[in-house]
Amino acid sequence: MYVLVVQESRRCVVSVTTEAQFMSSSSSTSSDVNSVSSCGSKSHPWRLEAAAGQRINISLLDFTAMDTPRDRVTCRQYGYVLEKLNKRNVSVCGEGGAELRQSHVYMSDSNKVEIVQTPISRSTSDERSFLLRVEGDEITRDGVSCFFNHKLLC
Repeated sequence: MYVLVVQESRRCVVSVTTEAQFMSSSSSTSSDVNSVSSCGSKSHPWRLEAAAGQRINISLLDFTAMDTPRDRVTCRQYGYVLEKLNKRNVSVCGEGGAELRQSHVYMSDSNKVEIVQTPISRSTSDERSFLLRVEGDEITRDGVSCFFNHKLLC
């Protein structure tokens, strides 16, 4: 289950600003994520919304313990980011190991994305501990804002 370090409403909406905000998760069972009313579930994804003219930048800080180098995986999937505007679905993957602790996940093309947490299988004892860093980033071309009076110019 996601634990927010940012303001949220009961509708699972997070207002993204240009200041970095963090969403964290540390869980060992899937019961909360599979709950119909749980934010971060497939039926109730986190909805991240930035101001018009901003994109949303998402990075992963992965603190999941890796005992040995062979514990590393190509993608330890924590969830996925869905952007309806361009029909993109991007995995939120941790690769393990201290040198891979921080990684860029996604930069949106619009000011709205959804995040769904992948449930942990009850048959495994995996513990997951990570932060998602989210922040708004203004759409620019050559350093000049592409928006004027809420209209895209670029």
